[in-house]
Amino acid sequence: MAEKNFMYGAAENLRTKMSDSIDAGKNPFEILLELAKMLGEISGEKSFYQTTHEKINAVYGLALNDDFVLEKEIAEVAARLKKIEAAYENPDFTEDERKRIGFALARHKKELERLNLMRAQ
Repeated sequence: MAEKNFMYGAAENLRTKMSDSIDAGKNPFEILLELAKMLGEISGEKSFYQTTHEKINAVYGLALNDDFVLEKEIAEVAARLKKIEAAYENPDFTEDERKRIGFALARHKKELERLNLMRAQ
């Protein structure tokens, strides 16, 4: 009986979140990602959100060039780039660590450039 009550409560939370998100005019991809996060938590499969996020980025962002998905991906890469740039300037890291951080820095700049080119098309 406790499991049935848990499932009802979980389903009610999902319905409420979806309804509130639609009423708020959120982008459907944002709603899907929020629901995927909740479903992953409910099911105990924490990777469900990440997998869903990657699939949405690949199909709708990269393959179909959806503006919302591309903008979100660009913002995420840019935020990571900013953190990596700050780490690269941090004198507390060893030369080897800075070298590895430098590789990440170059890769993120290249990825940001690629995404911006896709957005421009």
